[in-house]
Amino acid sequence: MKKLLLIIILAIAAVSIVGCTARTDAVTQVTIGFWPESNLTEDVAMYQDWETLFETDHPEYDVVAQPYVYSTDTFAALANTGNLPVVFETWFTEPEKLVSKGYVRDITEFLIEFGWLDKMDDEMRAGLTFDNQVYGIPRDGYGLGLFLNLEIFEMAGLMEDWNFDGIIDIVDEEGNPLYPTTMDGLAATASTITSEMKSRYDENVAGLVILSANKNGGWQYSNLVWNHGEDLQVYDEGTGSWHANLNSPAAVRALQWIYDLKWIEEALPATPSLTYSDWYFYIGTNAAAMAFVGSDAINLPVTNYDMDKDNIAFVPMPAGTDGEGAVVQQTLFGGTPFMFSSRATDAQVRGALLFLEYIGRSPETHEIAVQSMYRGMTVAEQKGMTIAPSIHAWKDAAYLSVIATIETRYVNVHMPNFEAFYTTLATTKHPEEPYYCQEMYEILDSVIQQVLTDETANIQALLNAADTNFETHYLSQMND
Repeated sequence: MKKLLLIIILAIAAVSIVGCTARTDAVTQVTIGFWPESNLTEDVAMYQDWETLFETDHPEYDVVAQPYVYSTDTFAALANTGNLPVVFETWFTEPEKLVSKGYVRDITEFLIEFGWLDKMDDEMRAGLTFDNQVYGIPRDGYGLGLFLNLEIFEMAGLMEDWNFDGIIDIVDEEGNPLYPTTMDGLAATASTITSEMKSRYDENVAGLVILSANKNGGWQYSNLVWNHGEDLQVYDEGTGSWHANLNSPAAVRALQWIYDLKWIEEALPATPSLTYSDWYFYIGTNAAAMAFVGSDAINLPVTNYDMDKDNIAFVPMPAGTDGEGAVVQQTLFGGTPFMFSSRATDAQVRGALLFLEYIGRSPETHEIAVQSMYRGMTVAEQKGMTIAPSIHAWKDAAYLSVIATIETRYVNVHMPNFEAFYTTLATTKHPEEPYYCQEMYEILDSVIQQVLTDETANIQALLNAADTNFETHYLSQMND
C-alpha cells in the first residue's frame, strides 16, 4: 500500500513538473524595471490591474515586476551579472555610454514593425540613435526652469493678487513679468527677498536654492554656463577631437555669479551641500523663494510638504550674456528613455513594447491605450499631485490630439503662471553635454561646494583643476 501511494505521489509530481515546463516554454517572461516601488500603493495597484488585463489579452507573455531605479553606482554590476530587467528607465545622459559598453540593444526593427519610428519626437530620437540604429523609446522630456514660491514673493512685497482672483499674479497689469528674466535680475531678486524677509518678519529665507551634491549641482550649473555663452565640452574640427571646456570665461562668470550670491548677497541657504530632495524641502517649508527645477518635478513640494499648488509658478530660465554682451537664453532639455537589456530576446523586447503600448506609453491611441492614459491621470489626481502639461515623447498628430484632450481635463495648475515656460522652451532647448555627463556633474559638484564653503576660493584655479581632471580621466577616452 505504501509503495502504491509513493508511485501515485511521484506520478503527480512528474505531471506537475511537465506542466510547469510546458508553461515556461510557451510563455515569454518580461521583467519590468519601471514598475513602481512597493510604497507607491496606488501606482502598484494600477500596474497590477494592467498586468492582469495585459496577460489576459496576451497569454504568451508573463509580466514580472522588477523595480529598478537607475543609478550609475549599481547599473554596471546588474548588467555584467545578467540581472538587468528586460526594460528599464534611465536618463538621456546615459544612452551613449550604455550603447558603447554593449549593455543595451538596438530595437530599430521593432519600431519599424510597430510603426513608431517616425512618430517619435525628433530631439529625443536623436538622443537614442547611434550609427543610425535606435536603442530605446522616450517616456517623456523635461526642461529646466525657475520655480517660484509665490507666497514668499508676496510677503516680500514683490507680487500681489492685483486682479483679485485669489491667485498671486506674476505679471503686472500691462503684462510685464514681475519675476526675474535675467541672471542679474535673478541675483537682485534673491537678495531682495532675503533682505525683506529678515527686515519684515525676522525670518531667514533663502532667495534661491543652489544644489551642489549628488551630481545635481553640476547638472544645474551647466545651464548657467550656457547662459553665459559657452558649452562645457567642445569639438575641435581640425583635430577631430573632443575637449573639456570647464574653465572657460563663461564658466568662470557663472561660478562667480554663485559666489556673489553666497558671499556678497548672502541669499543662499546656509547649508553648502544640497541635493535634489533639498530644493523642495526649502521651497515647501517656506525656507526659500526660488529654485532651478525640472518641469517634471514641480509637484514635489505639494505632495511632500502640502504646499498650495496655487502658490506655485514655473518660469523660463533667466537669460544671461556672453563675453561680448549678447543675450543668451538656453534651457537644459533632458528626459527619461526606456531602454532594453542587451540580453533581452526578440520575444521579450516585443512583449515589453506591447506592454508599454498597453499602458499608454506609446504613440498608439486605441481604446485600451487611451483608457490607460486616463487611469494614470486619475491616480495622479487622487494622490493630490500637481498636474501640468507634459513634454511629449511623440509627435504623431492623433496622439497629440488625445493628449490635449486629456490634459484639458486633468491639468490643475493656474496656467498663466506656467505659460511663459512652455512658450520659451520651444526655441531655447539645449541638450545635455554629449559625453560622460554624470562624471562631469560630479566633478563640478566639488567645485561648487568649495566656492560655497570657502570665501577665499580661487574660482579660476578650481575650474582649471576640474577641467584637467575631466579631460584626463574621461573626455580623452573619446579621442582614442
